[in-house]
Parts: sequence; C-alpha cells; structure tokens
Amino acid sequence: MNLKNSKFYKRIQELRHFSKEKIRKDREQRGLPVPVLRGVEMALSECHCKREVEMEWPCISPGHREHTPRKKMAGIKEKKKSHGAARSKGGQGMHFRAVKLVNPEDEVDAEGFIQLNNVRYRVSCPSKGEVPRKGIGDKLAFCSDSKSAICVSNSRYAMIGRISKSLGFKLVKESKLWNILWSDSFPGVELFKNMKRFQQINHFPGMIEICRKDLLSRNLNRMLKLYPHDYKIFPKTWMLPADYGDAMNYALNHKRTFILKPDSGAQGRGIWLTNDLKTIGANERLICQTYIHRPLLIDGYKFDLRVYTLITSVDPLRIYVYNEGLARFATNKYVEPTPNNANDLYMHLTNYSVNKRNSQYDLCDNDDCGSKRKLSAINNWMRRHNYDVAEFWSNVDDVIIKTVLSAWPVLKHNYHACFPGHDTIQACFEILGFDILVDWKLKPYILEVNHSPSFHTNEQVDREVKRPLIKDTLTLVSTVLADKKQIMREDRKRVKQRLLKTKGETPIRQRSVVPPVKPSAANEPPTAPEPEQEEGLLAHQIAWEESHLGNFRKIMPPDDATRCSYYCKFYSQTNQVSIFAETAASKKREDLARKMRLQIEEKRAKQEQMLLQAKTKRKRIIQPRIVREKQRIQQYRLKENWTPGFISDAEERLRNTWQHMRNESIKNLKITENVSSNLITILVFCNCVFLFQIYSVLFEFGHLSNTDISVFPNMYHNLQCGLDIRGST
Repeated sequence: MNLKNSKFYKRIQELRHFSKEKIRKDREQRGLPVPVLRGVEMALSECHCKREVEMEWPCISPGHREHTPRKKMAGIKEKKKSHGAARSKGGQGMHFRAVKLVNPEDEVDAEGFIQLNNVRYRVSCPSKGEVPRKGIGDKLAFCSDSKSAICVSNSRYAMIGRISKSLGFKLVKESKLWNILWSDSFPGVELFKNMKRFQQINHFPGMIEICRKDLLSRNLNRMLKLYPHDYKIFPKTWMLPADYGDAMNYALNHKRTFILKPDSGAQGRGIWLTNDLKTIGANERLICQTYIHRPLLIDGYKFDLRVYTLITSVDPLRIYVYNEGLARFATNKYVEPTPNNANDLYMHLTNYSVNKRNSQYDLCDNDDCGSKRKLSAINNWMRRHNYDVAEFWSNVDDVIIKTVLSAWPVLKHNYHACFPGHDTIQACFEILGFDILVDWKLKPYILEVNHSPSFHTNEQVDREVKRPLIKDTLTLVSTVLADKKQIMREDRKRVKQRLLKTKGETPIRQRSVVPPVKPSAANEPPTAPEPEQEEGLLAHQIAWEESHLGNFRKIMPPDDATRCSYYCKFYSQTNQVSIFAETAASKKREDLARKMRLQIEEKRAKQEQMLLQAKTKRKRIIQPRIVREKQRIQQYRLKENWTPGFISDAEERLRNTWQHMRNESIKNLKITENVSSNLITILVFCNCVFLFQIYSVLFEFGHLSNTDISVFPNMYHNLQCGLDIRGST
C-alpha cells in the first residue's frame, strides 16, 4: 500500500501546512508593524504600495556569521530591542532591518536600498496616491521570484537535466506543476489543452509540416508555384506515387541521378540512388529528388551542415540561429555517382548514423580534421580559400526563414487553437536541426528539418557545441517573466467568478500585467486589460530575449528594413491561394488514399471473419467440463460391460492349420538362418574394427548384456584378461 496516496497521509500534510501558516502569521505579527511589513513585501515583489518605508538588507557573508549559540541569541535580542527583525514572505534567506518607520497617515516618499547577490539596488516608493508606470527600457524588469521547474522525464538525454540543474531549475515529474516540459517527441493535443498560462513546452503544434519529408516537399513545392524566383532553395522534388508521371517525364528528358528517400524516415534509413526510375514500383511511397552531383568538397569529402535554429514565437514569428553547429562529413572520398558506386552510402550520404559504422570514420579533436567538425572550422576554411562568409550565412538564413514561412499559416492557426489563453508568455519554443547541403557555387539547399535533433555527446566536438546550445536556449526563453503563483491565483479567481456568475453576466478575466498597475478598490470589480498592457507583455518578452541572446543571432524579424519588407510578401500566401486547393497531384493522392483505405478495410474484415470462425471452432471442440465428464463416464461403462462376439471352432482350427504350415515352410527353406548368417558375415568382414571398438567401450562402462557375452565370448574373455582388441582384426 502506498501511504502517500492515503487519506491519512494527506490529512497530516494539510494539518502540517496549516500549522506552518499559523506560525508564520504569528511571527509576522510579533515582528514589524503592519505598514513596515507591507512595505517589505511590496519591495521584494516589485509592486507599488501606498504606505512605504525605507528598508536596508545588509548581505551577511559566510565569514561574518556567528557560530556559537550565545552569540546568536545575543544578536537576536539586540535586533528585537532595536527595531524588531522579521522575515517577509518573499525575502526568505535575506536578513533586513528597518532604518526608518513611516506613519501611515503621512504622505512622504520613502527610499532605501536592497542588496541581493552582492549587488545593491535603490528602491523608491512614491507617496500616497502616486503610482508611476515603468517603461520598457527600465533596467529592472519584472521577474518571478519563485524557482522555475523543468520536466525532462520524456527526454533520453541526461545532459539536459544536468544543465537545467546548474542553471537553477528544479527537476520535477510530469505530474507536478512544471514551468518547462522538454520532450523528444511530439506531445498529444490533450497536453496542449491542459497546459497552464505559465507553462512552456519545447514543441510547437503543427511543426510536423516541415519536419516530415513529404509534408516539407509539399509546402516547398506549393511556395515554388507561388514564388518561382524566390523559392529555388531545395532540389527538384516529387512525391511518389502521386507525382510518378511528372517524375517519369522529367527523367525521359534529363539524364540525371535521383536519390530516393522514405516519406517519413530518419537517420539515413532506406535511402538509395538510381539512374532509372522505371525500377520503382507505381505504388511505392517515396520522396524522389534530383541528386546534387557537384557539392562543395573539403579535403575531397562531401559534407552537410547541421544548423541549430530556435523558434520562440510564431505570432509574431521570431527565429534565432545558433552561431555554432556541426559539419558532418562522408567517410569515403567523393566521386560523381555512377552505376558502379551508387551503392556506396559512405560516399554519398553524410548522416552520422550511417558513417559511424565505417572503419574509416575519423575521430579527431582538432578543428581542421575529423568526420565531424564545428561550423567555426568551416568558416575558417572558407576565409582561407577567399570565400565571403557573411554572404554565405546570409543565404543560409534566407533558406531557413523561407522554409519556416512555408508552414507559417498552419503554425499560427494551430498555436492559437491550442493556446487561446496564453497571454503572459509564449507557450512553446523549439530547437530545430536544419540540414543544409552546399554546392560548388556555395549555394545552400535545404535537405530536411529535424524536430528533435540528437543531443548525444559521444565526441568532444558534440560537447563543445551542444552543451552551450542547451544552456543558451534555457536562458533565452522567457520562463522567468511568468509568476506561477500569481497566475494560479488569477485562474482560481476566474474559475470562481465563472461558477458564481448570474444569468446574463459574462465571466471577467483578469490577466497578469507587467508592469503592475494600480489595484482597484475592494468593492469594484476587476477590469479587463487594455491593449497597451498586452503589447507591454510582448515587449517585455522581446526585450528579455534580445538581452539574453548568448551565442544566438536573430534572423527573423530582420534588422534591415528592406529585408523585412521582402519577407512580408510571403505572409500573404493564404490570400492568393488556399493551402488545401485541389490540384492534379492532390486528386491523385486522394484516389490513392481511398484505395489504400479500402484495402485496409477489406483486410480488417477478413481478419475479423477468421477470428469469428476460430471462435466457433473452439466452441465446438471445447465443451463444458460437466459434459466432458459425462461422456468419459459413459465410455468407461461401455468398456466395462463389453462381451466378446461368437467364435467359430471350424474357423479357429483352419487358422491354426495355416499358421503351422507357414512355420514349417520357413524352417524347411532356412530363411532366418540365411539372413542371420549374412548379417554376421557383413559385420565381421566389413566392420570388425568398428565392432571391436564399440564392444570395448561398452565393456569399460559396464553396459554389456548377457546376449553380447554369449554371442561374442572370445572378445569378452580377451577383455577380461586385459588385452586390447581395438587394433585386432
């Protein structure tokens, strides 16, 4: 029995919590006066109060702590005699003392200092009736004073938990109230619906639109039809079997090598090259692309770039690219594809999961060697060969932005459908791994997008890239801007108002506002937030992200006004053509889907029919135990009362006569003697040695029978005398 789930244990916890709250309130009442205590609480929570007081929190270093009990009691008595020391609710662990008491009736300003983590801040509380409003550019931004919690139980990478713990996050289970949920796979819709307004998850709903190969190809082909000059960022792609005819027509007019991939595969599984598309079945579900036969080579090896991209918001769209990443090399030197080397995956594929199995995989800690290198090493190589690195990365950023914009309408719709109430911070963020291939003209092409890139740290280069990436990501997301306790109080209050509302009234929703506004009177109902306040929430998040970039760089929205206006035209894609517009390919796809659905239904019906037949057969064979017992008793009684039939004496005499005549004929013809003599002759003259060996082994283990001794008495006598008969013939 689990005691933690019992009613007795829960009741004990409630009584313990009640006693702690009562002791805390008694201490507060015995400590500072009410105006002073309220001033302390407001100062620590960074809220405004009407009756203010000047406070000072001296930071006590470990070297100045008093260790003896007498000194501790003396210090406590001095504090009680002087001004009555106390500890506020928000300032646990920080000692403070009142410098000046202010009468609640006096309208005077109160100023003081707060020293936290060896940094002193000046606190100024205005007089009664004045409530200043902070601007976005203030240095002191609103942050939650509670410790953030993260759940990594759905992730197989232990590095994420260790880095989160080093950053001050508390590791909790999924059943607890976490601030961040880190998962390796796409969560279900129920999880999105049940998320609180202060919670964040590392996946956007609908991001599969660019993370599956078939959906990515569909979105990029659709954008290529709308913007033929802007979306030449990927190899020519067909989705089979829907585009089988178009691919065959292209193959007849162009002699090219094609690379075929599964529509939802990963880690290089199921990829192969071919020059003849006729070898492909008409109903196979594959992604067919033209092979880039002249890629950029370093030391004669083909490579691609793993660019880590962080998306913190989809409405508005905000994209950050990490300045450090990985370059993954093939392990065999590159030669243009031919029918002879088309099966050499170590030459044509750059996936780490494929090349790590090759014996020529190079593990090197130096930046200029190895089968896996950092992007900084690639940039140094480009500079040494007089390439424009800034222009190259500008083109890579352009490819990433256009890839995300191809699925932006779906991302925006799914986010607002799943999170209609997230008004304080963004509910999602996501790290994507873009695989970029570069040709000999230094033009980048998008190959695929990974929604859950690998964070294994098997090599030194992985540790140097992925650990700072996780650390900067957790620092960049705006989790600390959401006050968990305040949001939960507001949600409980809103639920209570909705339950207690009368007919004709609408529930009032009070959102978390940053910076805080002047509280309303006790008898006045709370008012809904203004649009300026909602813009202030978004502005605070943007200010937090841009002040905690780390090694990230912002690419969307771009800082250049011309680039920003250039990307604006891609947002209006839904006005020109519907995402779900019918085309020849879509109709073909629907027909194939209908045929597959009918096949699946027929197969399911056959399986159900077979199961029903098996059940009926079982019912016929397996009868109840009572019936089987009755049949067994009945058969036993029939056997017990059995009587033999009539036996004729004449037939019996005839049978005996024939039997006697048979035995006489066998003796006269000497059939048995001839057979036995022939067998003995064969055994003696053909297998004597083998027979002697078997006889001696049986004699050693004591397995000779009386028949063996009587048939072969000489051998038995020789063995008793100690002679070796194995070599005799």
